[in-house]
Amino acid sequence: MKPSLKRITLISAVLALAGCGGNPFAPETSRPPDNSELPPPADAATAAVVMTNLQRAFNEGDEVLYESIIDDRFWFTETDCQGELILANGKEDELDLMFGARDGSRPGVFDIYRQIEWTFTQSRRHTELGRDYPAAYDGDPDGHPDEDWEVFRGRVEILLLQAEDEGFRVDQVMNFKMRQGADGLWRIVRWIDDPLAGDCGDGAAKPVGGITWSGVKQLR
Repeated sequence: MKPSLKRITLISAVLALAGCGGNPFAPETSRPPDNSELPPPADAATAAVVMTNLQRAFNEGDEVLYESIIDDRFWFTETDCQGELILANGKEDELDLMFGARDGSRPGVFDIYRQIEWTFTQSRRHTELGRDYPAAYDGDPDGHPDEDWEVFRGRVEILLLQAEDEGFRVDQVMNFKMRQGADGLWRIVRWIDDPLAGDCGDGAAKPVGGITWSGVKQLR
């Protein structure tokens, strides 16, 4: 049986379209534009979201997001390899260090570096039960007998660039402790940097091939 003229014409048309680089029966595809924006950050309804938002705040220079994940009881500490305190600061000092003095007299970390790349590789996560952490004294930042805290421990790598080839690299193990507020959201209440390996003969930790996070905060 000979194929009909209509069928031959239809097949020829399809082949002609295919030869032009298009498949008339393929599903439509769309690509997001190169300048597409990320969706708004999620509320920190879980402790894990806090770590996601922390990385995003650094990488995007988002001061509002950063402040939203810092608890009112926030306390940062870093010691050297002999246990001597290098730096300690609370929430207000943290915001000044990161965003600059409110009176504009000193810039913050987010002002000084034109590009920040912050990554966290988790090595451990656990829960600190409140019953195991009674307050040793009034105002003890590590005491939380009435609350359970979530703890994230891991390696933090931070690249801070002032110019194309000028800046610093931090490579350090850090611990982040989260508490849940009355609004149901989680925030960082304790940020503890591990002591660095190195020669502590003079009482000061010497980072190997880099600088500590407290060192960056004190350079401003």
